[in-house]
Amino acid sequence: MEWYDMYYEDIYRFILYMIGDQQVCEDFVHDTFVRAYSAMAGFKHQSNVKTWLFSIAKHIVLDEIRKRKRRSIFSLTNVFADIPSSENVEQTVQNRDEVRQILTEISKLKPNYRMVVILKNIEECSTKEIAAILNWSESKVRKTLSRATVALKKASGMKGGGQIEQITR
Repeated sequence: MEWYDMYYEDIYRFILYMIGDQQVCEDFVHDTFVRAYSAMAGFKHQSNVKTWLFSIAKHIVLDEIRKRKRRSIFSLTNVFADIPSSENVEQTVQNRDEVRQILTEISKLKPNYRMVVILKNIEECSTKEIAAILNWSESKVRKTLSRATVALKKASGMKGGGQIEQITR
C-alpha cells in the first residue's frame, strides 16, 4: 500500500499518456500494482521501486499497443484536464493550444519514442532511470530521445522547434 500511495499518480500519468484511455488506464495501473505485489518476492532491489514499477507498467502498455496494432491510440478529448500532474503542463508551455498540439504530436510517435519523451519530460526521470525502466543502455536512451525530438520537430513543421526544444530538454 505504501508503494501504491507513493507512486500511483506517476504510474497513472505514464500509462494515461501512453494509452490515452482513462478507463483502460485505471485497469492497467491496478494490474501494475497487482503484478508488483505478486512478484515482490523476486524483487532483488537492483533498481529502485519506482523504476521497477515503471518497467512493469511499460510491459503492460506495450502489450496493449501490440494488441491494438495501430500507432495513433491517444486522444486528448476529455483527458487533458484530468491528468494528475506534479507540474502544471500548461504553465510549462504557457498556451493550452500549444500543449494540445505538442501532446498530439507526441501521441503520433512510435511507442519507443513516446515512452522516452514521456519518461524524460513529463515524469522527469533521469537518463539512467529511463535506461533501467526500458532495459536499454543510457546511450540508446539518449539516441532515441534525440530521434524523437527530430521526429517531433518534423511533425510539427517548426523551424528550430521552439516549443519542442523546451519539452525535450
